Amino acid sequence: MEVVITVKHSNVFYINKRLDDGEYGFEAVEKAKACKNEFGLDLFQYRSAVYEGRTGVRMLMESELPNLATVIDRNGGLPKLNELIEAQLSKTGESPRYTRPDERKKDIFPPDPAKENIVFGKDSYGEKHYFFRFEYEGYELYTLKNAKDYFRQVYVECNGYMLAIDQHHRLEEVKKWLDGLKNGVKGEVEKWFNESMEHPGRWADIGFANILGRREEADAHNAPIREARERERQQREAEREAERIAEEQAEKAEYEQAIKTAEDKILNKQTVLNADIHGKSLIMQLFREHEITVPLKPQGWIISALHSIEYKADREDWSYRYYNKSRDSTVFCDYLPLLVSAVQTKQQFEEMNCPLDGDTENDCADCAYAGDYRFQDGECVQRDDENDMEI
Repeated sequence: MEVVITVKHSNVFYINKRLDDGEYGFEAVEKAKACKNEFGLDLFQYRSAVYEGRTGVRMLMESELPNLATVIDRNGGLPKLNELIEAQLSKTGESPRYTRPDERKKDIFPPDPAKENIVFGKDSYGEKHYFFRFEYEGYELYTLKNAKDYFRQVYVECNGYMLAIDQHHRLEEVKKWLDGLKNGVKGEVEKWFNESMEHPGRWADIGFANILGRREEADAHNAPIREARERERQQREAEREAERIAEEQAEKAEYEQAIKTAEDKILNKQTVLNADIHGKSLIMQLFREHEITVPLKPQGWIISALHSIEYKADREDWSYRYYNKSRDSTVFCDYLPLLVSAVQTKQQFEEMNCPLDGDTENDCADCAYAGDYRFQDGECVQRDDENDMEI
């Protein structure tokens, strides 16, 4: 299949249309873009249509562009298309896109003053941004496009990168610094970078390395520093984790001791204050430890209103106190006996356990005294040789 070879042209696109005077002519269009294709045709897209560049005539719709080869074949192939182009050129002549090949877009479409100072670039670390360009005392400076805060960074262009040098509210100091540079910004960057490279323990700035084209050199210099910092970070993390575990264990021990002390007081019929134990209500935690289900509303009352529980010897019964700013609970008296009973049951169960942690399930096989004793009815008893004899 024949390929159309185009000659030099400008980057301004023109369409052929009926003008205001009623005659057909060429009109430059701003928001158009070139359409690459396998045939070497000069095509461009404007709005929803695709135009041929030499004639400015609409050739097909944008939706048909993916099937360009089919459209050309359906209309007689490239030879026929060339004939149509030449016929159109004989009527209208070539588009200014070709007759004025050195024409620039800004010659036809002057830049918007509001956008003229918007520059696309990358900072010294390679991050791409839009920057706003402004002039101060003869120096061309930049800030990030949308930066409006008082402390926004000020940048200067240096070897293709935007280098942050100070803050916007310090423009006078920025000027003094720039005035004092003997070898320009790049020379100052090189001086700082070389000073870092001369000291094995000093970090070489990656941004400076990018500006100077010495990134690999900086990475090699920084490698042992990075490794040392990583070891320090891991050590600090391990220390923090050890502290966390120690605090957690201390809190757990304190919590368990508080529960044990409260249970002992209940067994001894002493008053138990509803103390705060690491942000939790002590008496509410007693209910939870003994798996006594308390509805949500009474839970809230226990946590916020209950002061203490106490044994009344004259009534031989347990009672409670609550803060006078709160109302009395209508149901707590139903749950308090359950807690006291659960604590007493736990004591009885523990008294039935072997003090040497013997297990009746395996006949105290793990106990050091299993050969002579066994745990029975809450006590260690001597084995009866005759009863234990296998038959």
